[in-house]
Amino acid sequence: MKRTPAYLRVYSDLKSRILSKKYDIGALLPPEPELEQLYGVSRTTVRKAIAMLMNDGYITVKQGYGTQVISRKVSQNLNVITSISQSLQKKGYTIGVKNTFVEKIRATAVLAHDFRVEEGCELICVHRLQLADGEPVAITKNYILASLVPDIEKNSEEIVSLYEYLLKNYSLRYTDAKDTISAISAGYEEAMLLGVEPKTALMTIKRICNINDVVAEVDDVRIVADKYEFEVYTKGKNV
Repeated sequence: MKRTPAYLRVYSDLKSRILSKKYDIGALLPPEPELEQLYGVSRTTVRKAIAMLMNDGYITVKQGYGTQVISRKVSQNLNVITSISQSLQKKGYTIGVKNTFVEKIRATAVLAHDFRVEEGCELICVHRLQLADGEPVAITKNYILASLVPDIEKNSEEIVSLYEYLLKNYSLRYTDAKDTISAISAGYEEAMLLGVEPKTALMTIKRICNINDVVAEVDDVRIVADKYEFEVYTKGKNV
């Protein structure tokens, strides 16, 4: 059996200690000499593991201060259609949901405009509270054309990743999407659901998902702002 490289063993163990909060946010990791002794490895190995943790957003290295555990904001690449749950999972969180409720509704004037359908058209709304490591981070409402997901309202299971669920059960694969991002202060009900103080900063994401020229889904997401960030990759060109 191929042996795991030493730096990966150090990286995995330190990451596990961070995720289990043995090294909580704001804590300092032991200095390099202590880590060398703890794991029985060279300084080069320790530094390689530390660099990986830093690249993955778990720590920051401050000259003259030490190696500090930082808040693991979740980064979502806006150049790729990905869900909040997928972004959370990629960052190392254990994801989950609660308070899932699926209902059939009629399109309001605003939703009809977004979907480019007649007002009163049948839609499905999936309500969920998104969890990361057991703590609520986002309130999501996903509106889907009812004709694309027959009988989904009869489903009683907790839908963790809606995109994966739709692909698996209805073969729905979105071709493109448009995100509109803004900031609001949490109202009383939002604050209670998310376990934060009223007026805490939230990010709102309105996403319109298309299958070719058909609007298939419209998402309304409210997420705790200090838990999330977005990445946009651009490429320059000569002008």
